[in-house]
This record gives sequence, C-alpha cells and structure tokens, in this order.
Amino acid sequence: MKTTHIKIGFAFLIALALHAGFVMAVANFQVTSFSCSPSETVINSLFSCTSTIQNTGDAAGTLSTATLYSDSSNWLEDSNYPQSYGQSVNPGNNIQVTFSGLRATKSGSNGFSKIMLDSVTDTYVADNNKEVNVINVAVTVSNSASSTAMGETITTTAEVTAGGNIDISLSFTSNSGGCSIGSQTNPKSISGMTDGSKQSRTWTVTQGTTGNCRFTISATATGSGGVASKIDSTTSTITCSDCPVSSSSSSSSSSSGGGGGGAGGGGAAGAGVRTYVVGELVNSEMVILLSGEKISLNLSGHNYLLTLISRTNTSVLLGVDGDGQRFTINVDGEVEIDLNSDTEKDFSVRLDNINTITGEVSLVLTRMSGANNIIGLSPEDDSDDVPVSQIDKEIMKNKIVYILLAVFGAIVIISAVVYVIERNKRKRRWGER
Repeated sequence: MKTTHIKIGFAFLIALALHAGFVMAVANFQVTSFSCSPSETVINSLFSCTSTIQNTGDAAGTLSTATLYSDSSNWLEDSNYPQSYGQSVNPGNNIQVTFSGLRATKSGSNGFSKIMLDSVTDTYVADNNKEVNVINVAVTVSNSASSTAMGETITTTAEVTAGGNIDISLSFTSNSGGCSIGSQTNPKSISGMTDGSKQSRTWTVTQGTTGNCRFTISATATGSGGVASKIDSTTSTITCSDCPVSSSSSSSSSSSGGGGGGAGGGGAAGAGVRTYVVGELVNSEMVILLSGEKISLNLSGHNYLLTLISRTNTSVLLGVDGDGQRFTINVDGEVEIDLNSDTEKDFSVRLDNINTITGEVSLVLTRMSGANNIIGLSPEDDSDDVPVSQIDKEIMKNKIVYILLAVFGAIVIISAVVYVIERNKRKRRWGER
C-alpha cells in the first residue's frame, strides 16, 4: 500500500512539474524603443513612427497586430493606427513595426498614450515621454496709418503666433511704390517661441514716390530641433496720398487673409490680371501670387512672362507665355527652365509654400549660374563681351559712311589742287617759249 501511494505521489509531482514547465514556456512581447520620422513635423503633414518590440518570453509566439494610440489631446487625424504583423517571433528576438500615414492636426509637443500588442497594453511611449514637435506659424500685419504722403513714415507691426516650439526669421519685402525701410535690421530673429505664444516686431516704412506702398512680411519658422520648417506670409498696402502716378494696388491693409504679393512689385496687366514685375533676374527672388496671376522678369535684356495657371493644396501648374512650356511643381519641388532652346537652363523655380487658406503661392526664382545670354549666343560663343544692340549697329554703319564720304571728299580736293598746280606750271612753260 505504501508503495502504491509513493508511486501515485511521484506521478503527481512529475505531472505538476510538467504542467509548471508548460505554463512558464510562453511568449511575452514588450516595446523596447520608439521613434518618429521626421522627429518633428509641420501641421497637416504626414509622418511615421517605428517601434522595436522584443519577445521577452521563453517560447516562440506570434504578434498579430500592434496599435498606436494618441494621447488625450487627440492631436492626430485618427485616434489609433493599427499595424498588422502576423509572424512568429523566437524568444529574445526583436521585430520592428512601423506606423505610417500619421497626420498631425494640432500643433505643439504632442505625445502618445500606449501601444496595444494584440490585447496587451504597453505604456512604453507614455512612460518615456515620447513626443513629436508639430510646428505651425501665422503672421498678421497692422500699420500706424493707412495713408501717407511721399517721403513720410509709418510704423508697421508684424505679430507672429507660434505653433509648437519654433524659431522665427521675420523679413520685410517692398513690392511696389518705391517704399523702403533703409538700413533697419532685416530679417529680424525671434528665438525660443512655444506653442500658442505671440511676439511682435516693427519697422519704420518710408513712403516712396511711384504709387501706393505695397509690401510683404514673411515669417519663416524652424522647429527647435532644426528639422521642420514652414513659411507664412501676408501683404499690406499704404496708400500714397500725393504721388503723381496712380497705383494699381488696393488702398486697404490686409492681414493673413489678404491677396497675393511678390518681390519685385506688381501692376495690372490686361483685363484684371495682375502681373508682378521682378525686373532683371540676377540672383534669387521670392514672388507671392494667386492663381491666374503672372510674373514678369528680364534675362539679359529680354522680357518673359510666367503664368500661375492653377494650384492644388500640394502642387502648382506654371506656364511660360508664348512658347507652350508647362511645368507641374510640388511643394518643396523645383524645376529648371530653358527659355531660348539652347540646351542651357536659364533659371529655376522652386515651390516654397502654398497657403491653403488664402490661396497664396510662394515661388522662388533663381538665375542659373551657367546660363548663357538669352539673346542667342551659343555655349561656345559665350564670352564676357557685351552684345551690341541693333541701335549700336546702325550708329556704327552711319559712322563708316561718314568716314568714307570724308575720305572721298579729301581725295577730290587734293586732286583738284594738284590739277591746278600742274596747269599753272604748263602755262609758265609755254610763256617762256
């Protein structure tokens, strides 16, 4: 009987040990690291985050789905982002799961609450304060007066509202009317702005003599991490009360909801179509305009017109008037344009920003360093000589004609004098005989 009890007890212990071993041999998934790319982003832009997940258990197991959740501020477009995996992971091995298509709809230093590993909650992202700096910027303009006489001054104040943690470069650009800010600091810097904070900077603007003073103030925001950047611009107009020439600019001041403006000035062209005059394109110019508006620029004495044909929220269609060239440019994209079909690119156009609220499009035009003269020199003929204009050629022709006439006249006079002298000599000889 004792032997039977011992056998039963021994069998029970073996079964209990096997059961314990079976229970302990399980997979266990934990998040061990988490990062986002880019590390900071612009509001309403897409980004992704990658999580490293380790099987810390002592048996292989399968992770079906990992789901990332926003924190309580609900700053993401969606409340959660599931990502399927569905592969077996051996004990001690790591896997990486990427949550893509994330879009931030609120600015600020925003975080995450958890990652669900199937039905298990992992709070690594919250415990380690994993955040994304989502940036935005808005600039408004106010003027101390809406109208001044030629040579008088007004004060213009630009107020910047920060989204996220940003540094600001605030610049003033005179578009038309000949107004200026003299030697005042431009651009002005603002450092260490935090989400929702506001700061102002001022310039003293001197009214010009060629019409209403139209200017643009642009706020270029850079994230505190130096990764994300965004531009917001607004135009404003100060009426010239005694200028001798009329201005096509409107006489009212505009804030961030105002119409398009651009470097180099603007004027009416055609029936209600506004053309922004850049003039001779030497280095780079930023132009801010609306769909249907034009840019006039000179390259080596020739004038060219570009038209902003249309835009979406992420791209524009740009055309060169007269030659049928059309270019689609995405935000932060760039195209190089050849205006005279000599295989040399003459200038580039970069799409810097599209303001989806006001419809303003910011383009940066840059003269190509290797561009030939636009008047038609081939690459091998290009030199430092200044091309002779048609007027200069006519003047040279006229000078040559005058010189030839003068030489011919001199020859006639000399021939006549010689003839008279020889005739007198012959008469004296006949008289002596």
